[in-house]
Amino acid sequence: MKDEEIIKLYNARNEDAIKQTDNEYGSRLLGIARGVLGSRQDAEECLNDTLLACWNNIPPEEPRSLFAYASRIIRNTALIKLRNDTAKKRKGDIMLCLDELSEVLPAEDDVSNQIEASELSALINGFLNSCDPDDRNIFVLRYYGMKSVSEIAKQYGFTQSRVKMSLKRTRDKLSLHLERNGYKV
Repeated sequence: MKDEEIIKLYNARNEDAIKQTDNEYGSRLLGIARGVLGSRQDAEECLNDTLLACWNNIPPEEPRSLFAYASRIIRNTALIKLRNDTAKKRKGDIMLCLDELSEVLPAEDDVSNQIEASELSALINGFLNSCDPDDRNIFVLRYYGMKSVSEIAKQYGFTQSRVKMSLKRTRDKLSLHLERNGYKV
């Protein structure tokens, strides 16, 4: 079923919208949450929360891409759950991943004072579209999919050193790109 048809079900408050969203995107959404949390049970909980959030927010929101909309919700839900679950003990890979990226992105208060977050997102997306496809995919898997360096290396048949170097170079290029566009990094 196409996104437009599923969104029409949400707008009509037809509960089949939830089932169709799960059928169409459930396994991919579960993969995102599982990549962040490492637990299938926790990922399933996040999927349920995401489906409920879609139900509660559509309408009034009308996303252009239902998968992009739901994936943003599940990723944020999983990160919040991870933060709450690991307040006492940090999960090394995810925290390291977020720390690596925080060195490149401007502070939240800078973003809110200079420009809306959506414009920053568009700037980052534009940068990623200009990258070599392998470097872009590695970057997205690491910082959006929360995959470990070893998982990415295995998936692409690269060495871990190649993946780490790609990530470093892409972060450095992103930092320069943001600075050129007026962001204090």
